[in-house]
Amino acid sequence: MKIFHDFQRLRNKVLVFLFTILPMPLFASIVPSGMYTLADNIVGVFTGPIVRTILVIALCGTAIAYGVNKDNDRMKKGIIAVGVSIALLIASTAIVDAVWTAASG
Repeated sequence: MKIFHDFQRLRNKVLVFLFTILPMPLFASIVPSGMYTLADNIVGVFTGPIVRTILVIALCGTAIAYGVNKDNDRMKKGIIAVGVSIALLIASTAIVDAVWTAASG
C-alpha cells in the first residue's frame, strides 16, 4: 500500500510540473509589450535609491542595537539575524539591478 501511495505522490508532482512549468514559455511568448514597462517600474522601485537608503539606515540601526545590547545574548542573536538578512537584501538589490540592466539593454 505504501508503494501505491508513493506512486500517487510522484504522479501528482509530475502533473503539477507538467501543467505549471511547461506552459510558461508559451505564455511568455505572448506577453504584451506593456508588461515589460510594468516590470521595469517594479524592478526600479525595489532597486532604487530610496530602498537602498532605507536598508542602509536599517543596517546602521542594527549595528547600534548590537552595540547597546552587548550583555543580552538572546537579543544579540536576533539582532545578528536581522543584520544578516538586511545585508542579504542589500546584496540582492544590487544583483537584481545588475542582471536587469544587462538583460534589458
